[in-house]
Amino acid sequence: MNLLAHAYLSQHDPELLLGNMLGDDVKGLQIKLYPPKVRAGIQLHRYIDSFTDQHTLLSQARAIYRPAAGLFAGPLLDITLDYFLANDPAIYSKSEWQSFASWAYQSLDAQSTWHTGGMRRYFPYLKKENWFIHYGELPFIENTMRHLLSRIGRPAASPAAILAFKENLDYLSQVYQVFFHELAAYAASQAAQLLP
Repeated sequence: MNLLAHAYLSQHDPELLLGNMLGDDVKGLQIKLYPPKVRAGIQLHRYIDSFTDQHTLLSQARAIYRPAAGLFAGPLLDITLDYFLANDPAIYSKSEWQSFASWAYQSLDAQSTWHTGGMRRYFPYLKKENWFIHYGELPFIENTMRHLLSRIGRPAASPAAILAFKENLDYLSQVYQVFFHELAAYAASQAAQLLP
């Protein structure tokens, strides 16, 4: 999953949030360097990604992006799911998303001494540019896809990836509606088991 989903699935707990956002940067035994609830958040991140990677609906949906992005179809789909999450009125209204984003930025700022790796690099931009709100906007999603494909050396694939996104919005929305609610229930269950 991408940043907004990991933040939202952190059960509104600051330390779980930090761990969930650090999940891609903390490898192996490095997890032992963090406080217990942050470790729980890192583990929650791993459970969320494993659930996502193994879900049949998402395996099928990745095929939409595979011609443009190959093995990076998954990250493009993750970005896509953040778009639908940010626009899901059953989760939050626009004003509630803004409140959530403010809480998340403040919570992560207060724990900045624990930031490492990619998070240390991207967090200032995440906060300053208000990514959690902009994930709900098509131009931001398109730019995020362009940036990802440029980073992996496939900038020429951007038009095809963005076209695939736009042409399959209805289908991808249906995938999100089924998948994300299953994921949210799973993440809540796992978080309850991880917390002391």
